[in-house]
Amino acid sequence: MKKIIILLFVLKVCVSCDKEFLDTDPQSTINTDQLAKSASSNEALINGIYTALRSYGLAIGGNHEDYGHKSVLSAMDMMSNDMLTTKSSWYGSFYNYLGRQQTSVRSRLVWNTYYPQIKSANLVLAAIPSNITDEKLKAVRGQALALRGYFYFMLARTYGPTYVGNETKLCVPIYTEITVVGKARSTSNEVYTLIENDLKESIELLSGFERKNNDAINQNVAEAFLAEVYLEMGKYSEAATLAHSARESYELLTEKEWLTGFYDIKSKETMWGATITSGTTTFVASFFAHFDNTNEDGYAGGMGIYKNIDKNLYNSISDTDFRKKAFVAPAGSLIYPGLPAYANIKFRDPTITSGHYIYLRSSEMYYVEAESLARSGNETAAKQVLYEITVTRDPVYTLSTNSGTALINEIILQKRIELWGEGCAWYDMKRLGVSLTRDYPGSNHSDFGKFNIPAGSNEFIFQMPQAEMDANPLMVQNPL
Repeated sequence: MKKIIILLFVLKVCVSCDKEFLDTDPQSTINTDQLAKSASSNEALINGIYTALRSYGLAIGGNHEDYGHKSVLSAMDMMSNDMLTTKSSWYGSFYNYLGRQQTSVRSRLVWNTYYPQIKSANLVLAAIPSNITDEKLKAVRGQALALRGYFYFMLARTYGPTYVGNETKLCVPIYTEITVVGKARSTSNEVYTLIENDLKESIELLSGFERKNNDAINQNVAEAFLAEVYLEMGKYSEAATLAHSARESYELLTEKEWLTGFYDIKSKETMWGATITSGTTTFVASFFAHFDNTNEDGYAGGMGIYKNIDKNLYNSISDTDFRKKAFVAPAGSLIYPGLPAYANIKFRDPTITSGHYIYLRSSEMYYVEAESLARSGNETAAKQVLYEITVTRDPVYTLSTNSGTALINEIILQKRIELWGEGCAWYDMKRLGVSLTRDYPGSNHSDFGKFNIPAGSNEFIFQMPQAEMDANPLMVQNPL
């Protein structure tokens, strides 16, 4: 079965590769003078970044776990308490934490996904000055800043320590100009200052910008990025305000919509994502090939490399909460009788090859807002925000009576349930100082990933990729 899948992948990619798919670094055909005068040229560079974020093989090469931003979000979730894979195969190196080590090719997935795109963003930002008045160029600069700020945030959360209390510790190198010379690592404070400034300016520049579709970043998405950053930085009042503003114009999904499969970028909660078509699909090197357990043409459903929910988390979901239907019950599924207990049926692509990627949903902002309100002392408002979203998922849910740590724990639990498999769990574990706990009585985790790691361990920080260590004499490695 595996040989058939891989052969089909190679044949289809060879047939469908077009210039847009392959050309993710269009700098060779556009000079700085052209960029400074041309909105279309700058837009081409930004669109090239968006293309790269859903393309195959740009970070690792020839690795079916490498299909852009969505693959990074998936890999990080595989390192959390909440998800497991049933076979030591694709994503197994993230699940067993060997992928974070410098000698593993997986250690460069995050690095090589974002730094090349930062280079493209820097080219746009060098061409469009901050005092630009042309509305089209303002929107392009705003997108470039939002992308660069968010990319540095992803790098900082992966290769650096948590922010609060570690402001002076080494994080990642900062590149704001085009250069081939490697730089030393900056401190967390320096990196987060750049992130904050980029996102603040982007929010201003994107005011009034109307995107054609959810593939592009608009002001709401930039606000969501900065809300996430402020939550990490402990700026809770600012995080709450931005999260509320970011989500305000979006409606929540109904039960029917929530259980559809999360394959449609036009879903009313989708803030940002990638449209996948028959011409841009990456087939088995794709999110749904790995995470749609119902698809017999993919790795998950076809080869039994199932992606399942942690038993403890499943048991924590109320029986009246429709989100529990997104996972196979211990007694099995009548609709999918071949799937094991706890298998996820949350992610399903009925198109087989053209399921869209959803990077960010507005529902995440409810939890950012609620946690930030609770931590800033406004528990009454925090409970109300939590109620607003939870009652739409569980009709018998009532306003929380918890306070203090118990309230925050409830918010985080609901966030884990809502956003399972969407790239939040491991980063939240790291930020909150939560230990990895997979080896417990009755655990359903696979043997090769059934172990525990204490909170604050070095293993919650990726090592710098070996190629970077070899090429950059200024680079300092993280502990093993």
